[in-house]
Amino acid sequence: MVKRLGTAAVLVAFLLSMLFWVRQYWVGAADLVICLFGFVGTYEMFHSLNNAKKEDGERRFHLMAVPAVLAMAIVCPLSVYFGMDGLVISIVVAVLSSIIIMTFKREKYSLTDLFATNFVLLYPLMIMSLFFKMNRGQGEVLVLLLVIAIAVLEDTMAYFVGITFKGPKLCPAISPKKTISGAIGGVIGGMLGAVIVFLLFDYFRLFDGMKNITIFALHDNWKISLPIYLAVGFVGGILGELGDLGASAIKRHLGIKDYGKIFPGHGGFMDRIDSFIFIVPLVYVLSYIMFVIV
Repeated sequence: MVKRLGTAAVLVAFLLSMLFWVRQYWVGAADLVICLFGFVGTYEMFHSLNNAKKEDGERRFHLMAVPAVLAMAIVCPLSVYFGMDGLVISIVVAVLSSIIIMTFKREKYSLTDLFATNFVLLYPLMIMSLFFKMNRGQGEVLVLLLVIAIAVLEDTMAYFVGITFKGPKLCPAISPKKTISGAIGGVIGGMLGAVIVFLLFDYFRLFDGMKNITIFALHDNWKISLPIYLAVGFVGGILGELGDLGASAIKRHLGIKDYGKIFPGHGGFMDRIDSFIFIVPLVYVLSYIMFVIV
C-alpha cells in the first residue's frame, strides 16, 4: 500500500505542477506529457498483445510495427496544429498503412492481426490524443484538471472504500479484488473530484488571470455549473470504473497481471491511464458543448 500511495502522490504532484506552473510558461510542455503517456501506454499495449501466447505456446497475434510507429510520429504534430482534423488524418493514415502491409504480406499477417494492430492505435493512442485538443482550446486547464480529478478521486475512493467495507464482489471473474462497495465509492470519488474543480474554478475563481488560460469557469453562474459538474462526476466515476474493468478484462484474456512495471505498486502506464481513457471523451464532449456550441 505504501508503494501504491507514494507512486500515486508523485504522479499527481507531477501533473499538477505541469498544469499550474510549467504550462504557464510553455503550453507545449503539456503536449509533451500527453505524448509521453500516450506513447508509453501504446508501447505497453502493443507489447502485451504481440507477446500473448496460445495454449500451445504460439503467438496469438503478429502486430505490425510500422503503422504503430507511423501513428505515434504524426499524431502529436497533426493534432496540435490541425486539431480534430489532424487526429482524423492520423487514424486514416495508420489504418490504411496497416491494410497495405497486410495486403502485400498475406502469409505473415492475418485479418486478426490487422484488427489487433488497429485496436492498439485506437486504444489508447487516438483516444488519449483528445488531450491535445483540450490543452489548446475548449477549456484548457479546467477540463484537463477535471479529467485528472475525476480519475484520481474515483480510483482512490474505490480503493479505500473497497478495502474498508469489502462486501460482495463486483466482477470476480475479471477483477477478484473489486467490490460493489468500492464501485460505489469510486462514483462518489468521481463526483468529489468534479466538485473540487468546481470550487477552484467556478466558485472561488482562484485562477482568474493565470497565463495561457482563457477559460476560467464552466459557466458564469455557479448555480448552473454545479449540477453540471455533479452529473459529469457521476458519469465520469462510472466510466472510470468501466475503464478499469475493461483494461482488466483485456489482461485476463492475455494472461498477464500488469501491462508494465514502470510504477512501483501500480504496474505500467496503461495500468494508470485505463480510467483516464474512458473519462477523456466524456469531458471533451462536455467542453465542446459548453465552450463551442453554447
